[in-house]
Amino acid sequence: MPQYELMYLLGSHVADEEVPKISASILKFAEDFGGTEIKETQLGKKKLAYPIKKTRNGHYIVVNFSMDGKNINAFDSKIRTRDTNIIRYLIVNLDEHLERMEKDRIVQSKIVRKGPPAEAIATSDKSSKLTAPEPKIPKAAPVLTEINQEELDKKIEEALSEDLTK
Repeated sequence: MPQYELMYLLGSHVADEEVPKISASILKFAEDFGGTEIKETQLGKKKLAYPIKKTRNGHYIVVNFSMDGKNINAFDSKIRTRDTNIIRYLIVNLDEHLERMEKDRIVQSKIVRKGPPAEAIATSDKSSKLTAPEPKIPKAAPVLTEINQEELDKKIEEALSEDLTK
């Protein structure tokens, strides 16, 4: 049976005492439609990134479960029609999501990227460890000796005393 994840958001108009009741009803729906291995995680009340149906805060709840693929559409419609307290929800097939992630990882590995020079790649292939490139330390600035300082002072004085209105 495929694994699914349901994440739903209860509006801020729902009292804290009502959240467990609503959560229990959603869990009951999952069981009624043949859900097994049901695990619920309440993430708590958080501020939304943008207002949804004139609410700025909401209770986030995540439910992981296994269910036959034939029953998921009925479960989805039951959630959609049942509760007006749920302002947003999303059901994700985790098996398909993991397969898609693996395909994306393979495609990403084939993409040629700009990276370190070929020498660095060759040396990293020889060693089994991943090593960070050695930091480039800038050369120290030459120390101003008294002679350099005197020459510099003369040039500054000449530049300042020059008449720019010519």
